[in-house]
Amino acid sequence: MKKPDLSWLGGIGEKILPVLLKYRALLVVLLAGVLLLASAGWPGSGRRDPVQETAPASADEEGFSLSAFEESLNQKLAAIEGVGRVELMLSLDQTEEAVYAVNTRHTDSKAGGQSYESDLTVVSDGSYGETPVTVKNLLPTFRGAVVLCDGADNAQVRLAVTQAVTTVCGIGADKVTVLKMAAGT
Repeated sequence: MKKPDLSWLGGIGEKILPVLLKYRALLVVLLAGVLLLASAGWPGSGRRDPVQETAPASADEEGFSLSAFEESLNQKLAAIEGVGRVELMLSLDQTEEAVYAVNTRHTDSKAGGQSYESDLTVVSDGSYGETPVTVKNLLPTFRGAVVLCDGADNAQVRLAVTQAVTTVCGIGADKVTVLKMAAGT
């Protein structure tokens, strides 16, 4: 078997070497970019599955429960020194509301008329269902609170309870009423 004649390669090497030396920084950056792009598809490279990014909401994010909120706040208020037994009633000004994404299309006709068309943006869940795209969730707002407790005859206890409720509920002190609980209740 005869060896191929590779003498012509010597001339190319002499011509390419000065160009490679002149643009070596550019070639290093280009090679690093190609390696990064190629490594994106390797297993374990940190690439996430799109399904994992849209994980279902936790129990806290699924919805607001007024009774659970009241019970939690009852427990916190009962822990304040001097309060004793406590019952809390909250009233809502506005309930929880979700704002959904909407696609709006604007068209101009030749006669000078305009039309707008909008529809709800939905995402397929991979099977046969579709869910709307939520832009944001508006939490409920409170109107006021009534607190019945054993220690309401003490001004410091009333102040502490009022401050706790106003801080947690985001309402003014004038919207919170703290009353003494009846002895037989």
